[in-house]
Amino acid sequence: MDSKSAIGSNYLPMVIKKYPKRRNRKVQYNEENRIMSKRGRINVYLYKIPHKSIRYVRDLWNTLVNMRWRWLMLTVSIINVSAYFLFAELFLLDAWISGDFSETQYVDHKCINGVHNFTSFFMLGIETITTTGYGYFHPTENCTLVWVILTFSTLVTIFIDGAFISVVYVKISRPAYTINNSLFSKKAVICLRNGVLCLIFRINDSTGKHWIGSQVNLFLITQKTTNNGELLPNYVSELKLLPYGVLFWPTEIIHEINSESPLWNISAQDLLLNKFEIVATLSGSSVLTGQASKSQTSYLNNEILWGYWFSPCMSSNSAKCEYTVNKKKFDKTILLDTPLCSARDLNKIEKEIFKKSLSIDCLYFLTNCQTIA
Repeated sequence: MDSKSAIGSNYLPMVIKKYPKRRNRKVQYNEENRIMSKRGRINVYLYKIPHKSIRYVRDLWNTLVNMRWRWLMLTVSIINVSAYFLFAELFLLDAWISGDFSETQYVDHKCINGVHNFTSFFMLGIETITTTGYGYFHPTENCTLVWVILTFSTLVTIFIDGAFISVVYVKISRPAYTINNSLFSKKAVICLRNGVLCLIFRINDSTGKHWIGSQVNLFLITQKTTNNGELLPNYVSELKLLPYGVLFWPTEIIHEINSESPLWNISAQDLLLNKFEIVATLSGSSVLTGQASKSQTSYLNNEILWGYWFSPCMSSNSAKCEYTVNKKKFDKTILLDTPLCSARDLNKIEKEIFKKSLSIDCLYFLTNCQTIA
């Protein structure tokens, strides 16, 4: 199966679109949907997952890490308040077993001093969980189960603090998906570069969030039919990139359309008629904080301009010995004379022209040799 049959379908791969404003929403299929938005959000929603709640409980760690901050803080609050109520009940039970509620109990022999009602026991539970010492409310050696309660409270405190501190640390240190509309160029172009058709887009990481270990990847998502007749609606193939160097200034990311490229058989007409999506990702670490981050965007076929190149947006100032970047020209394109045929057809034409020119040169050489002879 060649690359043309892989991209030759007139329909974009079916994508499950998420509608966030409606609860119990229906999942709709739309051939115009894009798998990834321009801002880098993946428009895929998992629908009708069997035993969804049980899976969240079984994989509790990943559930907490992927939880939104507001729900994580609510979960921490609920667990802490539940622990306060639990130890209030335990101290109340210990006081009842130790005879604090008996009318014949002496004040000096009471299990817990300073308590009068359940509110007092609740405050004692808060002091037990959050502090290392007691104030007005405190248990005494006259309690029967106080050593069990205090040992259990230590274990619960270690579990709550350790678990949620680890979750917060992982959430902060994991790669952040930054949303930056000015990071990638809005359009991609296909033009001739050194006699070869190339797919080009721009990256401008002016804040330095990806300067350490910068890595750019480009993927083509399209519909493909295998040799066995199996239809792959969202087939992903990686596009090889030329070395792009550093990202200190607006950089052009170039993919040469050669015989190994999935775009080898795509012409200007195919670009207008066939629907596919190209996903670009940029990952790296910040030079300021060292935090890893990842940004991404996508280009549909109608967002790729055939026969254009990007306008130069960087100029040098010899007086100040510095370079200036014009952000207004970052997305500006210039029309360029470009063949409308595919890279494969262009390669055939160039070979035929080369053969004809070679035959003419040989004929001219032979004619001169005969004349000399």
